[in-house]
Amino acid sequence: MVHRHANQRSSPRSFIVCPISVTFESQVVHGIVRDISAGGIFLYLNSSPPLHSEIDFSLKLGNENVTGSGQVVRIEEAAPGAAIGVAVRISSYEGQAWPAALPAV
Repeated sequence: MVHRHANQRSSPRSFIVCPISVTFESQVVHGIVRDISAGGIFLYLNSSPPLHSEIDFSLKLGNENVTGSGQVVRIEEAAPGAAIGVAVRISSYEGQAWPAALPAV
């Protein structure tokens, strides 16, 4: 079952595919970014962080490593065994590339 969500973004998003490392509940999980904006990230993981939990993340934009933290605001589980979609509202980040390195949509 696919759920449609109203667009609640405050920043334009860029579709980008890049690896991301996410830390929650003392574990590090690797995933793939689907889209990103100055205010949030949507990514796919094989394990689900708790809804409304705080996570830390690390990814590479261009030639720069970007680290930050955010809150899990939505989880999408499409089918058993499939990657889990995770929407994160960014609360802080470090890295000059963000959001300047984001490609225009």
